[in-house]
Amino acid sequence: MITLLSACTTTQPINDIKPGYTSDIIKREKTLAQLTTWQVKGKIAFINSVERKSASLFWNKSNTNQQLNLTTYLGINVLKLTSVDSMHTIEVDGESYQDENLDSLIESLVDMRFPTEALSYWIKAIPYNNNDSFTFSPESQLPKTLTSQYNGYHWLIQYSSYQTIQKGDTTITLPNKIKITSADLTINIAINDWTI
Repeated sequence: MITLLSACTTTQPINDIKPGYTSDIIKREKTLAQLTTWQVKGKIAFINSVERKSASLFWNKSNTNQQLNLTTYLGINVLKLTSVDSMHTIEVDGESYQDENLDSLIESLVDMRFPTEALSYWIKAIPYNNNDSFTFSPESQLPKTLTSQYNGYHWLIQYSSYQTIQKGDTTITLPNKIKITSADLTINIAINDWTI
């Protein structure tokens, strides 16, 4: 239903974590759990055994509202999601669809499971639920992998690159290269710009 062009080009995220950097695991998780307003720009790719689709990503998230746009490299909007409180609206192929259940709405439109609610936590490399399990880099103490159960599926999230952002007196470390896998679905996210 949605045709996403895969010939996208972008600058690669830069891992600016310096040698010797060490994160405080508990403090980092607590700080990022309180970070409910943020914005990312980058690229996203969906890969399964049949096809690969990719697009530019813009995601603006606040407490109960969000806007997510996927566009081709020519700037053509192929999917626009707007969430206000518990109502979600998706515009795709010139049509508009609404539902209170975002996961089922997305799956009905693109025939693909997508961990919408959990991803807003995983993208910050923090747990979505109490059963999420991490492995950490022995050098930096930043998350390397996260395993989670979401909507009946097992998900593996891998973090291969981070960047630091200064917010007041606090240095916040956020991932900018993420690989998410579940069964035959792989989602790659490369974030070029974090705004918090």
